[in-house]
Amino acid sequence: MRSKWDGLWTKWLRLWDFLGRLPAAHCLRAALLVWVIYSGVVATIVAVDPSGRSATLEYQHATDNWWSGKPLYEGKNHYLYLPQFAVFYTPFELLPDRVGEPLWRLVCMGSLAWALWAAASRLAPAQKEAVFLIATVLVLPSTFASARNGQVNMPLAALFIFTALALAKERWWAAAAALALTIVFKPIALAPILLCAFIYPKLRLPMLVALLVTAAVPLAHPDPAYALGECGAFVTKLQSAGKPTGNSWCDFAGMLRVTAIHFSPSVQLAIRALAGLLTLGLCWRAAKCVDALRGAFTVLFLTMIYLMLFNPRTETNSYVMLGAFVAIWAAVEGLVCRRPDIALWASLLALLLGSENYGWVIFLLTNLWAKALATSALGIWLALRLMRTPQGRPVLMDAKAGG
Repeated sequence: MRSKWDGLWTKWLRLWDFLGRLPAAHCLRAALLVWVIYSGVVATIVAVDPSGRSATLEYQHATDNWWSGKPLYEGKNHYLYLPQFAVFYTPFELLPDRVGEPLWRLVCMGSLAWALWAAASRLAPAQKEAVFLIATVLVLPSTFASARNGQVNMPLAALFIFTALALAKERWWAAAAALALTIVFKPIALAPILLCAFIYPKLRLPMLVALLVTAAVPLAHPDPAYALGECGAFVTKLQSAGKPTGNSWCDFAGMLRVTAIHFSPSVQLAIRALAGLLTLGLCWRAAKCVDALRGAFTVLFLTMIYLMLFNPRTETNSYVMLGAFVAIWAAVEGLVCRRPDIALWASLLALLLGSENYGWVIFLLTNLWAKALATSALGIWLALRLMRTPQGRPVLMDAKAGG
């Protein structure tokens, strides 16, 4: 048995050696080909059946209601986004469904591909093509459901990556713009916004301006009184949305529920608040390292872990936001930092984050608990690594080799 595992480990090492020796042009062409084929297949499926397995029906309905002056927020669930998202989605709704719906999917997939390329170019400039290829392959499993149904998780993942890159270069206005757009896409982005504004003081003024501009967008409606009323309705909706019922949530509470452990809403709230404070402390430590790029990447990485585990409305599809960071992390650890051991666990995690796409049996066996449990283990490991790392050294992806 030991010789078998030794043989597999040898093959794993050889794989990274092979990937490291691939010509840059070949890696780039391969990665682009993957994205082109993937996007083409998804866009074709959606063009044939625009309303099938689609989450965008709510977006379409809300956009139509917005410009017709009808209520956006009806029923308990349905549309759970800011009125600003209805404005944002307008160009896609104006087009015929067989054009607008595939186009939205292409925007979602294209934004994530662009973000992975930008991250690879910054984190591994000498090997960016290979890192881009590896990260592309590893992130795809966690994207399948969101790409098909048009949820905003893929562009959200891209925006959080762009935020990390902007913070690292002290491009405060660019970071603020990216974060303001995230809250338009999903209200849960308020947590990353507050966290980043607390840790990076120079971000606060640009963030305030960006949020004020975002808040003013609904006033462009022909009926400002209606727009203000819908903004108030959103606040009411948000209060009920923050207390979801049912057993379909993939956060820490959903994980424990599988084992018949139930916490009252007040206890859950206390746990989420405590986890928020711990995450803030870890992010503060991460941001203090000498390497601003790795520090900012770690800050947003930790924030994604927090969002997945402690947002009460985390769905299994939501984990693409974490999956993008894990895919980049695995690629850089294995190719640049020459840490195949860490790259192995990160790669396995990236594959696990797409577990709902591997067939009904695997979905049933892993639903609700597997992703949350693996994410919890990742959070604990990363927290311990941060606490053991002397300040002033990179806290993520310590390089044994260059990079």
